[in-house]
Amino acid sequence: MEITSIIGPILGIGAVLGTAMVKHVPLKNLWGLSAFIIVGIGSTAAVMTAYPLPDFINAFKALGLFLTGPKMDIEGLIHDIERLSTLARKDGFLALEKEVENVAEPILSKGLRMLVDNTDPAVIQETLEGEIEHLYEEEEISAKFWEDVGAFSPTVGILGAVLGLMVVMANLDNPDEIGPGIAAAFIATIYGVALANLFALPAGKKIKRMCHHKKVFRNIALSGLMGIAQNQSPKVVVERVKNMAGHH
Repeated sequence: MEITSIIGPILGIGAVLGTAMVKHVPLKNLWGLSAFIIVGIGSTAAVMTAYPLPDFINAFKALGLFLTGPKMDIEGLIHDIERLSTLARKDGFLALEKEVENVAEPILSKGLRMLVDNTDPAVIQETLEGEIEHLYEEEEISAKFWEDVGAFSPTVGILGAVLGLMVVMANLDNPDEIGPGIAAAFIATIYGVALANLFALPAGKKIKRMCHHKKVFRNIALSGLMGIAQNQSPKVVVERVKNMAGHH
């Protein structure tokens, strides 16, 4: 669980509410259904227009990554690499065939299949590097999605404020309604800026960081695989992947 993904937004909302209380602004004045509708639905409509439906759905699924972090077993991966490297050095590459189904990391498993099929190591490396980069680019789309929510929502909030001020202008003959009307109009701006800066932009940055961690994890698997393919000493292979893991 990424506890900061929960504590951060709570602290941000708490800071807004706390400031309102210090300034003697009734908390009920911060609620506006119309503002909530235009910022929530308007921002959703903007990113829905900008992204294909599969990307839209995947971006919401990526909130799981934002909340829990990537599921990566570094120690398990290193253990697999060490075991497989020792087996290949002792019994040859064909001995790896029975181990393919027992490997959890897809990149390592796919590489082992290619190795057992006597694929040239250079081809294996080129193929898997391309796949790793493709996976990273696809996963990073979700990060960009939430960053775009953060870009759209303040502008949508301003749109809500303008609509609210139009209502105020239509009631200039009633001075008692002007002040509360203006206050209600600017609630949409608060919602838009708050959505962007207390959730959407930070979520996008964290998801991007998590995608980077997943890319590094896959590169560790690839590095171990290439050590096996080049028939390097298991100790050398393990030391290299441990060094890569230790820097992330």
